[in-house]
Amino acid sequence: MRSAAGVLGVRERAVWRWLAAAERDEAAAAAPGERTAYPGRFTVTDEVRALLGLWKGNVAAVHRELTARAARGEGDPPPSIPPLHRAVQRDLTPGERAGLAGGERAARKHDVFLARPRPWRNQVWETGRARAPGCLQYPGAARR
Repeated sequence: MRSAAGVLGVRERAVWRWLAAAERDEAAAAAPGERTAYPGRFTVTDEVRALLGLWKGNVAAVHRELTARAARGEGDPPPSIPPLHRAVQRDLTPGERAGLAGGERAARKHDVFLARPRPWRNQVWETGRARAPGCLQYPGAARR
């Protein structure tokens, strides 16, 4: 158990819990350590995403809107604010949450596209469209 926990980078107790869960449920054996989805757990739907966009990521305002819609008979009553906050934290990436609150510029701060580690000075030299004088020699071309 100790060596398996060491290889996996977890504590021994976690491996014992995974084995106990695998004995109870075959799905847990296929993906050890993953959290199981609870049937009653609130998840962020497309409607909630649209409301988050409308209210710029304000979860309390989304809760008020969902509560008002439920009072008019336009849907189920929402959970209280803490489970709604947890669902937003769990189901949306940090970039999505930042984009809802601060726009595209805030979301770009969480992008990894074209991001690279900051090198030390003069480690990488880049050029634009500058042309350097030079002569290319092709194989088989006559030399002058």
